[in-house]
Parts: sequence; C-alpha cells; structure tokens
Amino acid sequence: MGQTLRIGGALALVAVATAADFRLLHLNGSTAGFTYLLLILFLATRTGLPAAIVASFASMLCYDYFFLPPIGKFSILEPQDWVALVVFLITAVTASELSAREQRRADEASTRRQEMEQVYEFSRALMIGDDHRGVAAQIAQSIAQVFHVPEVALYDRATDTVHRGGPATTLLESQLRDAARNESAWSSLSQKTSILPVRFGGRILGSLGLVGTTLSEAALQAVAQLGAIALERGRAQDAANHAEATRQNERLKATLLDALAHEFKTPLTSIKAALTSVLGNSMRDPVERELLTVADEEADRLTTLLTRTIEVARIEAGHVKLSRQPCAVAQLVADAIDQLKRFCEGRDIRVDIPAGLPPVDADPGLIALVLRQLLDNALKYASPSASIAISAERLEDNIIVHVSNDGPGIPAEELNAIFQKFYRGRDVRGRIPGTGLGLTIAREIVATHGGTLSVSSHPGGGVRFSFTLPVAPVPEAVAA
Repeated sequence: MGQTLRIGGALALVAVATAADFRLLHLNGSTAGFTYLLLILFLATRTGLPAAIVASFASMLCYDYFFLPPIGKFSILEPQDWVALVVFLITAVTASELSAREQRRADEASTRRQEMEQVYEFSRALMIGDDHRGVAAQIAQSIAQVFHVPEVALYDRATDTVHRGGPATTLLESQLRDAARNESAWSSLSQKTSILPVRFGGRILGSLGLVGTTLSEAALQAVAQLGAIALERGRAQDAANHAEATRQNERLKATLLDALAHEFKTPLTSIKAALTSVLGNSMRDPVERELLTVADEEADRLTTLLTRTIEVARIEAGHVKLSRQPCAVAQLVADAIDQLKRFCEGRDIRVDIPAGLPPVDADPGLIALVLRQLLDNALKYASPSASIAISAERLEDNIIVHVSNDGPGIPAEELNAIFQKFYRGRDVRGRIPGTGLGLTIAREIVATHGGTLSVSSHPGGGVRFSFTLPVAPVPEAVAA
C-alpha cells in the first residue's frame, strides 16, 4: 500500500509540473526537460527507485506530447524521445541509489549510536545492580531489560548453571555448554539467535545466548566482554569476602582459645599440684596409688593436648612472631635430645652433623619444638630396638635436616594424611597415646620460616622426616 501511494503521488507531481510548464509558464522544450529532470531527481531521493522510474516514463510521455514537435501527438520513435527517457532513467536510478546508500548509512549510524547507548546503560546496570540475585543472574536480567531481548541465557562454567532473563526457553543448556567447551560462536539471522563464548583474559568463563535480537557483532562482543568483567569482578569480590571472613574467624578462634586456655590451665594446674602432693605420700594404698598415677598421667595428657591445640590455632591465625637469629644446627639437635633425655635413655640415637655446616636463620625456640616433635615421634612409633638417626646437609642456600628411624614405616595411603590436624595412623591410634597435632604444628612452624616439611617411607624400610631452613646471611664486614 505504501509503494502504491508513492507511485500515485509521483504521477500526480508529474501532472502538476506538466500543467504548470505548459499552461501557466509556457516553457520551451529545453526548459521543460530540465524541469522534469529536477522533478525526477527529487522523487528519486524522496520516494525511492520504483516511483522514480514510473515518473521517468510519465515525464518522457508528457515531454513528448506537450513540448516536442509535433505538439499534441506522441512520436516516441524519435531519437530525442529515447535520449530524454534514458537521461530521466539514469537520473532516477543514480539519485535513488545515492539516496538509499546515504539513508542506509544514516540508519546504521543511528543503530550503532543506539547500541552504544544501550551498552553504556548495561555497564551502569552492572555497576549499580543489586547483588542479592547473584552476578550471573543480574547480567542475564540486565541484558533482557536494557536491550529489550525476549530471551537471554548466561551459562556460568564455574558453577555449571544457566541463568535466564525473560520467560522463553528456546535456548538449550546443551547448546550453551557446547559453546563454552568448544569456544565457538553460533548465530542464525533467520531465527535472530546468537550464542557466543564469554572470555576474560583468555579464559572461558561461560557462554551467552540471545534470542530475538538484531544486535551487531560489535555490540554482542561488547556485551559479552562486559559480562565477563562483571563475572570476574564478582568472583574476586566473593574471594575477598571469604578471605576477610576467614581472617575474622581465625582472630575469633585465637581469642576464644586464649580464653579457654586460661580457663582450662588454671584447674589443670591445681589438679596436677594436688596429685603430685598426694603421690608424694608413700603411705598410700597400692591400688589408690595406681589410680592416682593414672589420673596424674591423664592430667599431663590434657595439658599437652591443650597446649598443642592453642599452638596450632595461633600459628594458623598468624599470631606467631619469629625471633630469627643465626642458630647452629648441632646445638639445636643437642638441646632437643637433652629435653627428651628421659625418653632417650637406652635408645640408639645417632647424630651426624658436619662440622663446617653454616648456621640457619631461624627462631631457636620454635625450631627446637620441631626437632622435639620429630624425635618424639621416632621414639614413640619405632620399636625400642630400632635406631634413630639425625643428620643435616647443605643444599644451595638451605640446610636440610633429616630425622630417620628403622621402624615399620607408614602406609603409602597415609603419607599425606599424617600432617592433618588430629589424624592418627590406623595401626597406632589404639595403642600409642598422642594428640595428632604434633606434625601439624611442626609443618606450620617450618612453613613460617619459608621451608617445607616432608616425609618418605617404605613398608618395613623405616621413616624419614626432612625439613628445610634458610642459611643465615653472612654479616657484612665493618669498615675500620
């Protein structure tokens, strides 16, 4: 209907121009031809090519009938008529094409401007959006609202979930997963559907699907990139919140444990003092004395468990402050053996520390605790006849200390578990007392020094614990 109206209007303008030129202005043939040429140029730029072509034929006929001799007759076979028609047609086609091209450019520019405005609005929506829905859900809803898209689906690869914006369910989850897995884009102009991967820094975070939109490729890529930035920002914020919550939790745990330590140690100290005093009375009945001895040993066990639990909590909370100084490894080993001398009596303990070994940069009190723990483990878990060896060697800028025994060894499936808090080996947890915290404390202390604690074992071939410490820096010579 619109095209018919434009053609009718073009014919009407040709009729009006003919009447004005012939009846009112009495123009000659040349001037009248120029008038028709301008009219066709106008129609070509305003009404399009079909109406301009119809006007070209109508103008040629009117020009021939009213302005070319013989006046009042059609003589279309004359060359000048064909020249006029060709000129009119060339003008119509050329002007119409130029006009259409400029109109397309103007429409494209308007579309791009509108898309950029929508992209900007989308970025603002992501910045000030409500996070209670979750970042991925917010992205899908914002795209649907800002770009007026009937259906939006965002696949989050990290959680393997699809978040939708809009009521339609045309997009299948399998299509979105395939796009993320294969890092491939897919589009259909006929269905107005696009699916593209969502990337951030070369990593695939998921995929984005839109149905019922004619957004350009540039706009789609911009939307996907903004979505990727929002997803990554959300994950970074979640990680920061989790880290802060963990820090607060560790502070609270350390505070509570400090308070509990005081509350527990006070009665334990009183119990221990009372038991020691009672046991000092040699007149006690043997049965009573045995019961009191058990109570005394259990009090010691509770004290040890409480002390080690607090040490673990303080280390994990970062409350341990190192007092580093140059320490001779041989002296640290000698002190550890001396503190455990009542357990070392009658045991075969061999120490092999090279004389020229440089000192380590460490906190002597904490490293002595590590050595006592490893030596205590060897004394408890190896048979009384098994030998225990303590050695050290230098490897580049580190000193490696080994504590080995010839005991039965640790099963391969338990080698990683023994450093976990409260873990006890299956074969020993019922017959050898312990808290399951000593190795955890030793590992954390070594880690705070920048070293590592490891274990190697073979069934029937013994166990060897090894930890590294940095070599103490050589002090600079003072100039005379």
